[in-house]
Amino acid sequence: MARTHSFSPAVKTLTLNATNTVVWNPSEIDSAGVIAFHILCDSNNTTAVDASYIDRIRVKANGQTVVDITGTQLRAYQERFSPKGGSDVSTASYLTVPLNALDSKSDDDGDRCQFMPGASATVEVTTSTLPVAGGGSAASLRLGWSKTTVAPEFYMTLLSNQCNIAASQTNARVPLGGPGFVQGIGMNTAGLGRARLILSGLEVANISGAQYNSSGTSGDLLRAISSLYDGVDDASEITTYQYTKLAQGLEANPATSWIELTTGGSWGGASNEISLYTLVPVQPQRA
Repeated sequence: MARTHSFSPAVKTLTLNATNTVVWNPSEIDSAGVIAFHILCDSNNTTAVDASYIDRIRVKANGQTVVDITGTQLRAYQERFSPKGGSDVSTASYLTVPLNALDSKSDDDGDRCQFMPGASATVEVTTSTLPVAGGGSAASLRLGWSKTTVAPEFYMTLLSNQCNIAASQTNARVPLGGPGFVQGIGMNTAGLGRARLILSGLEVANISGAQYNSSGTSGDLLRAISSLYDGVDDASEITTYQYTKLAQGLEANPATSWIELTTGGSWGGASNEISLYTLVPVQPQRA
């Protein structure tokens, strides 16, 4: 099967010395068969605006949010699930938001997962405060995409939400829920003492951070679980946020799914986010 690549003529101008939210609407971008969106940062002549300023990315399908993550979470997700790992976007002029299954054995196999069939895409990008203007033309963002001719069988969701758990808590519970089958879960690592994951009533993990690291702050417990499946453990990977790769293929039934955390004093607080990665089977198209 083939992959094709294109881009939107709609260039989104950014205001320097300010935060920005820009949106590409369905009339400006493609949707059917899309396996990735590519965001390009176009700086002005003297002020560097790069991917490190991309604060949050949302992708919607007919108004339903299917991707809602920070730039840090995107990097951590790619490092955990892609056999090629992820790249440090701190000085990169672009980043990619994959919508296919990164950990598949072949491109065609991975491309069975793609943007929700039959839906129209919207892409929203929010930046942190950009540098003060130094002259030259205004900075801007451009959007491209990659498509596949492989027939869709799944679409993915990658959604992050604030956990609302303070520091120095014991067995604090965060309810989980979402469509499809859970493939992975991500969380902040600083001050994480213990994580207990329940999916549809089954205890999937119950691991103390102290088993792997005396301070329980480096995310070693998350890497250790994932090494059962992919063996990816690079000393250069991001450690402030980690994804655990799961192979149970369980649904996150909201009534019987949650994660229970024990946190230390260095836990970032209620604004820390839990991220859930799922694959949703596509309903067969009727003739």
